Amino acid sequence: MKEYENLDELDQSILHILSLYEHLNLLRLWYEIGEVGTFGPVRKQEILDRLSSLVNKGLVKCIDLGNGEMRWALIKKPE
Repeated sequence: MKEYENLDELDQSILHILSLYEHLNLLRLWYEIGEVGTFGPVRKQEILDRLSSLVNKGLVKCIDLGNGEMRWALIKKPE
C-alpha cells in the first residue's frame, strides 16, 4: 500500500476494504467502515464524497448496475 501513503487514514481504510471484495454498494461499505470502529461516526455522505475523490485520483471506479444500484470497486489492487 505504499502508493496510498499520501492519503489520510479514512481513505486508506476505504481502499483496504474495497481490496477485500470484488465490489461493494455504499451501504455495505459504510457498514464495513463502522465495523473498523476507529473513525467514530461517519456519515454516508462523507464516504460518498471520499469515493468521488478516490475516483478522481484513479483509484476507485463506480459500477452502475442499473435501476439506481451503484457499486464501488478498487481499480488496482495494492501489491
